Amino acid sequence: MSGKKLYRLRTFVAVFGILLFAALMVWVIAGIGTARSMTEETRLDNVKQSVVNGAVLCYSVEGVYPESLQYLRENYGVKYEEDKYLVHYRYVAADIMPSVTVILNGQSEG
Repeated sequence: MSGKKLYRLRTFVAVFGILLFAALMVWVIAGIGTARSMTEETRLDNVKQSVVNGAVLCYSVEGVYPESLQYLRENYGVKYEEDKYLVHYRYVAADIMPSVTVILNGQSEG
């Protein structure tokens, strides 16, 4: 193999290696962002499920759904990070499951 062909081959391998490394880094960074997003969605679901479970537990013990989220927090141990999550608890009637919505608080840090 001549020196010129060997030089081109080495240059091609070096450039290909750099491009492959850059593509892998982009893929890893995108994967981390996706994992972080999925983790936050899981946390939102966990907070919602905690509130729903508390309401169902209250209904099974007392025979009525609680009128407020505060009642669940004080009497049934429902806990979540209040500064991080906004929980909307909509009481309808004593025998109708309340509607629960959880969103990420836009004011939270981190």
